[in-house]
Amino acid sequence: MLKTCKVCGAEKNISDFYTGRRECKDCKNAAARKRYIDDPQTTQRNLIRMRERAKERRYGITQEQFDQMIINQNNKCKICSIEFKGTKFTHIDHCHDSNIVRGLLCNNCNLALGQFNDNTDILDNAIKYLQKA
Repeated sequence: MLKTCKVCGAEKNISDFYTGRRECKDCKNAAARKRYIDDPQTTQRNLIRMRERAKERRYGITQEQFDQMIINQNNKCKICSIEFKGTKFTHIDHCHDSNIVRGLLCNNCNLALGQFNDNTDILDNAIKYLQKA
């Protein structure tokens, strides 16, 4: 199925368009690169605002609450106590059933919990396994 880009006028495959967009991916990305080159500070501020809104939408916490959690945890992972290298590497851990935020984790601890599907029985078995080794 073909679609015509409203910017470049080229007829392209529908997969060359983002969902619901009238300009092709190439034109959309070129416009974003131009905006960044023209005004990188505004682009950076917009990215920060997008991340803040995502925290509220996904986890129901504000940036202020997130910052307070970092302070309360002494800028360290709740599980392994490794110091965070920046908020980009700080993961918000939450219960997938209730969506209640449990704390902030480093990437490794967050991935480990995800691999164990937050299942305490499996985690207990892993601890027993490690203790026997």
